[in-house]
Amino acid sequence: MNVFIHELKRNRNSTIAWTIALIAVAAMYISLYPSFAGNTAVSDIYRNFPEAFKKTFAINENTLNAFSGMYGLTLNLVLLTGAIQAMNLGTAISSKEVRERTADFLFTRPISRASVLRQKLLTVISLILATELVFMAADWILIQAIITEPFSFKTFFISTISLSLLQLFFLSFGFLLGSVLRKVKSVIAVTLPAVFGFYIIGLFDTVVGEKIKYLTPFKFFNVNVLTSGGGYEAATLIYLAALSAAALIMSFVIFQRKDIPTI
Repeated sequence: MNVFIHELKRNRNSTIAWTIALIAVAAMYISLYPSFAGNTAVSDIYRNFPEAFKKTFAINENTLNAFSGMYGLTLNLVLLTGAIQAMNLGTAISSKEVRERTADFLFTRPISRASVLRQKLLTVISLILATELVFMAADWILIQAIITEPFSFKTFFISTISLSLLQLFFLSFGFLLGSVLRKVKSVIAVTLPAVFGFYIIGLFDTVVGEKIKYLTPFKFFNVNVLTSGGGYEAATLIYLAALSAAALIMSFVIFQRKDIPTI
């Protein structure tokens, strides 16, 4: 039985919908930038916001005066949306047999639990990478069509792959939750609190400081630095990879030992 093909077809439409949503978020902010750029009235409004508010939502002097700043703000919202997509996908696909009571059908076939989970993992990684590629292509086309000031493709590429890096973490965490939880009635009821919980923790960096970045993936990299031509910290990428790998390993161990109810 080809679980990979089956799950690709099953999750195709939802992935298309999420990809369209990501493009729509980016398109909204990119299209607004020309009307904001050079508008002193709007800049004065942002400049008078409290420092804590500006730091929380990554607003700085360049947010409206340079496209790199606006694109950093755009990516912050895109990352939040993408994190929900990835965790929702990971949790849904790993908890499917429990939620839908399909264990009798699947595990009576000549296929091991490890093989099932490997094919499910390959499915979600493929869908996430497809989302990234389509989003990146559409995003770059929008920038070229709307933005007149220079913005190099290298900077665009380096900053935009932060979406797939963050999504890989959240799909791994979703995989783990889907394997651990014995009963998942509603996937979105599990994923939304988890994602927004991580996001809210990230908002406390105005109080706690830089140490908070080790507690939430939303602070693993600074998109404002990336969109300004900066790069990733090697230590942070290693930390992200280690957390994702640990979550996936635990998922496989738990899933193979899990008592999955049947009809």
